[in-house]
Amino acid sequence: MKKWLTVTTALATALAVTALAGCSGSGGGDGGKTELSFLMWGDGGDTQQAYQDVIDTFEEANPDITINAEFFNTNDYDNILKTRLSGGAGPDIYGFDLGNIDDFVRDGFATDLSEGGSDYLSKLTEDAAKESHRGEEGDAVSNLPISLSGNGIIYNKALFEKAGIDAAPTTYTELKADAQKLLDAGITPFAMSAQDNWWPQFIVYYALAEHGANEDLAAEMAAGDADFSSSDAWKESLDIVKELTPYYMPNPLGTSQTAAQSAFLGGQAAMFPAAWILPDARTADLDVDYMNFPTTDTPVDDLWGTYQVRFGVNPGNDKVEASQKFLDYFMSDDVYLDFLTKVKQFPTTTTVSVGAEVDPLYPEMQESWDGKTFIAAFSPTAKSVQDELLVGLQNLIGGQQSTEEVLSSLDTALEQWRADNQ
Repeated sequence: MKKWLTVTTALATALAVTALAGCSGSGGGDGGKTELSFLMWGDGGDTQQAYQDVIDTFEEANPDITINAEFFNTNDYDNILKTRLSGGAGPDIYGFDLGNIDDFVRDGFATDLSEGGSDYLSKLTEDAAKESHRGEEGDAVSNLPISLSGNGIIYNKALFEKAGIDAAPTTYTELKADAQKLLDAGITPFAMSAQDNWWPQFIVYYALAEHGANEDLAAEMAAGDADFSSSDAWKESLDIVKELTPYYMPNPLGTSQTAAQSAFLGGQAAMFPAAWILPDARTADLDVDYMNFPTTDTPVDDLWGTYQVRFGVNPGNDKVEASQKFLDYFMSDDVYLDFLTKVKQFPTTTTVSVGAEVDPLYPEMQESWDGKTFIAAFSPTAKSVQDELLVGLQNLIGGQQSTEEVLSSLDTALEQWRADNQ
């Protein structure tokens, strides 16, 4: 794969992200079969089917192994995964967001993948290999990053044209002006809502990356050398969330992410602030294009970008060898390329490349990320701090709190987290 970006290794919140699990079966199973459980978040769309396709072909190639897959929506997934793992009924193979790595390694839920995963680990890019060591000191490999994405806006070209917008905005001032043009034309500018508290993050992270928040700031916050209220980057970014709220879905607090996504796919909303909508946009036969999300009026080198999906293997169910066999199959070049083609994501290995043959927008996306540094996290990823951010974003969008009040609440959560972890 062409080296078109630099990745800043940082603990990310997540986003939105993918996972594997299911009910754990017996090691022997009927007829001597090994049963693996596989848990993943999914909504029944193309991405979920892409995982199921890999499972189906793996079972055909390995008749001695059966994989029981379960998929849960994003809102419920994290709690289901943690409950099952802590209760001893966790999945054998699972996906998780970066913010959980420290907890999973500490609690013994993450197998060291270097023991038996040498074939697929040897294919990882330098940056992906570094990310695979997250959450553990030394040589242990805690996770397998399987897809990479710079984040940005997928937009409906026909709706832009209807509103008289000739070219995609490249500055924040242009973005607001075009959003107003869309609104004046009776078109919802952003397929963004706030009923599901994880979804509003997809606005603030763009601004944070471009306004100077990064892993250095996160480390200073964790050490007690910085806080939210004193950060210009955090204040400016929350102000942007507030300024863009009039261009979200009507009644954002009463509108789910699923409804917002449906509005984009149905041609009622013009911009979707996440590149992972691309497969569904193709299925909906929308004429779409891509742009980076501008939140400044001057060019910047930083961009919010993440490893979208990470796999982990549970050592507690004594099925590590069979789980490793599945991961090795998943990352085999032909299978992996077919998967990436279906989900329209970028690879984490050096042996597979993607381009216009996967999606016509790929060359343009890669060019827009060229020379950018991907920033994945902007504050400590402690759950208590992240939960406070999610609540604060909802309150900010709904007008219940000001930027200063949200920052103060975040500082209170940060101070408590530091006190609990000293």
